[in-house]
Amino acid sequence: MKSLTKILLSIPSIIGLVYIWTFINPKSIAWFSKNIVSYEFQSPIVNSLVLFQLGYLIFRLWSYKNIEKELKSEWTFLLIFFNVVTCLIYIWKKDDHFELMNQKLSS
Repeated sequence: MKSLTKILLSIPSIIGLVYIWTFINPKSIAWFSKNIVSYEFQSPIVNSLVLFQLGYLIFRLWSYKNIEKELKSEWTFLLIFFNVVTCLIYIWKKDDHFELMNQKLSS
């Protein structure tokens, strides 16, 4: 995966981490908005970004033909249930590893 693609795919996870932080520490959002109603508008945007990212990463993961299905199933589970953190790990570390693994097993 190219660096620009990695950066673009990392944006939803970073936004998700910031969004989660605002629930943990609500006073940290006071500089942005003094009203909780803004969460009603932010939530669909953040969720749609994360779902797009998740869909692309799962599609990319399952497009590797020479990787074991158990490994792909494990990473699919991790991407779905621990999305914000696991997506960053997958994008910056595991995708390159899986790509190399796929190439080695195909030759």
